[in-house]
Amino acid sequence: MFNKMILAGAVIMALAGTAQAADSVDLNVKGTLVNGSCTPSLENGGVVDFGHIPLGNLSKTETNSLGQKKIVLTITCDSEMPVAFDVKDNRSESMVDLTVNSAFYNGSNCTAGSNKFGLGKTAENVNIGAYCVGINVPEATIDGTSGDVIYKNLGNAANDWSKTGDGSVRNFSPDDRYLTIADAGTVIPKAGKNFTFPLIVTAAIQGTDVLAITDNTNLDGSATISLVYI
Repeated sequence: MFNKMILAGAVIMALAGTAQAADSVDLNVKGTLVNGSCTPSLENGGVVDFGHIPLGNLSKTETNSLGQKKIVLTITCDSEMPVAFDVKDNRSESMVDLTVNSAFYNGSNCTAGSNKFGLGKTAENVNIGAYCVGINVPEATIDGTSGDVIYKNLGNAANDWSKTGDGSVRNFSPDDRYLTIADAGTVIPKAGKNFTFPLIVTAAIQGTDVLAITDNTNLDGSATISLVYI
């Protein structure tokens, strides 16, 4: 289920007199009620399928790359508004902190634990591996026009928007990451009605000696994409 929230900000202003210190302060609560909402959707019912993977073709001792799959995230709004999304891993306890090679659109590897998502466990409770999610930045659009994908890490003290270098998505650990799109050359979230984010999903699993699988085992990755009105 996708979560939707409208956030209201609180602004505190202190008033000081010129002759003496003030003995009161005003608390002003502000926000905007927007006439409209947005809906996220993923093609193929949100399923990324790596198909049948013969164990005999996998390394017993090394990390096994399963390659890349693509899926498009579309956000459709009733009226023009700036909106971002974040992603939370629903299988975080099963994530294996291995390197997922060539995971992002620029060819870079996925090495940070904060960018990895769990793939579930075997029948013997062994963690299977990890996958990483990234935006194919050159193909991201807002109302049919390309722009710069920008992000904000909520754990960042500066809490500013920045242009993404690799399009990587975070898994909510250690903190949340918002992603959206801006006009080229800017880092200001842009309002729009139709947002398109082509996603790249790249997976890797542990060596078969560690997995010790004797029966068919399903990959069981799951994550929730939520909208953030900004």
